[in-house]
Amino acid sequence: HGLDEESILIINIVLICLNSNRLPKCMSQQPQESLQVTHSDKSLVFADLTAEEYKSVRDYMWAQKDLKISHSLTAKSSENFLFLIDLSLPRKADVLRYLDSSGQKPAREASVVVFYGERGYLKEYVVGPLSGQLQYRDVTQKKYNTSELPFTARTVTIGEYVQLFTFLSQVFQNLEKPLSESFGYIPRKRKLLPFEGMPRGIKSGDRKTWISFFRDFSGMYIHPVGFEILVNHESSNSSNWTVDRLLYNGQYFDTIDEFMARYKANNLKKIVYKEIPNHASLKPRKKPSGLGPQQYYLQGKRYSVKNNQVIYLDWSFAFGLSSLTGMRVFDVRFKGERIAYELSVQEAMSVYGSVTPGMILTKFLDSSIGIGRFAHELVRGVDCPYAATYVDTYRYIDTNVTQRFRNSICVFEHDIGRPLRRHFSDFFHNGYGGMANSALVFRTITAIGNYDYIWDFIFYQSGSVEARVHATGYISSSFKDDGNLQYGHQVAENVLGNIHTHFINFKVDLDILGKKNIRSLIKIHVATCQPVAQLDCAIEKSQ
Repeated sequence: HGLDEESILIINIVLICLNSNRLPKCMSQQPQESLQVTHSDKSLVFADLTAEEYKSVRDYMWAQKDLKISHSLTAKSSENFLFLIDLSLPRKADVLRYLDSSGQKPAREASVVVFYGERGYLKEYVVGPLSGQLQYRDVTQKKYNTSELPFTARTVTIGEYVQLFTFLSQVFQNLEKPLSESFGYIPRKRKLLPFEGMPRGIKSGDRKTWISFFRDFSGMYIHPVGFEILVNHESSNSSNWTVDRLLYNGQYFDTIDEFMARYKANNLKKIVYKEIPNHASLKPRKKPSGLGPQQYYLQGKRYSVKNNQVIYLDWSFAFGLSSLTGMRVFDVRFKGERIAYELSVQEAMSVYGSVTPGMILTKFLDSSIGIGRFAHELVRGVDCPYAATYVDTYRYIDTNVTQRFRNSICVFEHDIGRPLRRHFSDFFHNGYGGMANSALVFRTITAIGNYDYIWDFIFYQSGSVEARVHATGYISSSFKDDGNLQYGHQVAENVLGNIHTHFINFKVDLDILGKKNIRSLIKIHVATCQPVAQLDCAIEKSQ
């Protein structure tokens, strides 16, 4: 009791030094024996086409003189255009014989879609084998029960957009005065940006698109100006295209001449242009507060990525990215046992409500223009952790050359932030038991127009798999007209955030204890949103 504070401090320092060798040491490097993985080249049966395979298929189709396929990136609607090359997935039965029974490796083939503008129809082919002498076969009849698909059913290509923008510029020449006075439009200086409604009509064969116009701001999607036109572009000859209707400040007109006559006569409700700030800008409103929490692999990564296969603790799976439907995984195994043959994104749909035509008919079916085609490079530290593993992808869709998208898939192990299980006992026994909870995330992000969809397949140590999508980006909006507040909420001056519902479709082919899966359990959680850009959907599989 007679020791002073200085003596106590010295004794404590000595005791700490004497016992310092008992403290656990953090290992800066991974022990060699901690990650034992054996990758299999058999996963390549699911692999996306390589850059060389895309090129060989394209060159082969171009060389078929009877098909007369244009080599131009901006092929006109009246020309034949090779729109899509993608992997043609082999039959499941053939793949399982190859994976499980030492069967022959299925032939590697490509799906090819050609838009025949000269002939007025669409065709789909399969080209292969990619490792041998290429041949093509027409699968249109077998797949769609018709020998030819209607030409009006095609998506709008880059070449058709070039024609469409040329058409709009010609229309604007006849509307320069009202566009300038109402919306501040100045040719070649201050533009109005178009945004399309879909579908392009109300019956089969229609190809009439309502186009809404927005201010030329970043985040244009919440800067509508109150002007929309209906463009009839059914003909493959753009000189036959017409404007079938106009909407100006909630008022409809059948022709440009009718609109101009009433505008000059002041016989309508006019919009007067005024400058406004860009409330949609993504620039930070204030200086960032600094670097947030980071996650590191102190003992090295517990997963491995090789070719198109991921191995993580007890998990293994093959992966790919379809230009049309998006990301997918195959041959998903837990502790060596296959629990799913395929887990894949199939469709993202959004249905809108409004009194304005650009939104009133809109039902976006994203696979119709391609979900996976919009998987761009991921930003380290924002889209995925800095320490994630990044994978490049290659695609051939609406182009004339194979495109490489750097770092468009990321893989990382992530701490969940809560224990997998735990219990603290202080009644009959004193004790605690808990298990740390982390999972592997396989992610890509597709920016389809205004929405950015974050797609995650999550693999938990408990043996559960989760498919999750989160929507961010911008809402779709329309100009605030009389009566349309019942279809959304006002989010800015004269801007309505339209009510809408999201539908997300996944394909889940379970192979639990065989292929019948009578006793497997799927839990589906779906949350819809209106009208904010926020959505979480999850599919969890429990054994």
